[in-house]
Amino acid sequence: MIIKKKIYKTLLSLGMCAFLIACQTNQAVEDQYNRTSKIDSALQRAAIKANLAGESAKSIVYLEKIYKRNSNDINATLNYAVALRKNDYLNKAAIILAPFANDEESPSSIKTEYAAIQLAKGNYFSAEEYAQKAILKNESDFRAYHYLGISLDAQAMHKKAERAFRKGLDHWQGDPTTIMNNLALNLASQGFLNESIEILQKAQAVAPYRFEIERNLRIVTALQQSNSDYIAPKPTTKPDFSY
Repeated sequence: MIIKKKIYKTLLSLGMCAFLIACQTNQAVEDQYNRTSKIDSALQRAAIKANLAGESAKSIVYLEKIYKRNSNDINATLNYAVALRKNDYLNKAAIILAPFANDEESPSSIKTEYAAIQLAKGNYFSAEEYAQKAILKNESDFRAYHYLGISLDAQAMHKKAERAFRKGLDHWQGDPTTIMNNLALNLASQGFLNESIEILQKAQAVAPYRFEIERNLRIVTALQQSNSDYIAPKPTTKPDFSY
């Protein structure tokens, strides 16, 4: 009986030790996570501040540090890829984002950004493919519709592009003048000059500082007045990605 009690006490002590070790281990992991999170948060704030100050190169440095610390983190990778794309490091952006973009379970935002990268590289078929994948994930992804429209227009599929632009406008959030501009140019390329001018005028009223809208309005208006067969300008394949 005494021996059984000693064994019981020994097992209880071992159990308590194991419990304490597990608690200490969990606490150490939690402390490490908190320290990492605080560093990443500081780097993220620095990147945002640098970007707002127009110091995009410095912003990339901060985002790269976050990415290298968390290369398997989908958000860290996405933020870094966006910064790379906006600064024309297109190949690098494509390389780091590709594993996530090709994951069927990844969210629409990843596939939309990958479409934007492919679009900027001039890979219109690939841009179309990933924009479609993004829309299948999220039918309200207005950026995906926009990129789909541009990629289709670049492949001379103007009617399909028009539908994509209009769908994007239905779901748009924020300043819509970029997609309005591209829809207007799409309509002009199909010969619908009156509607194109109307949309460009509305866009110009919202954003009078946008030189390309004012320029396109002049061109399409001149086409209308001259009844010329001159080809209207095409939607740019490198749209304003500031939204």
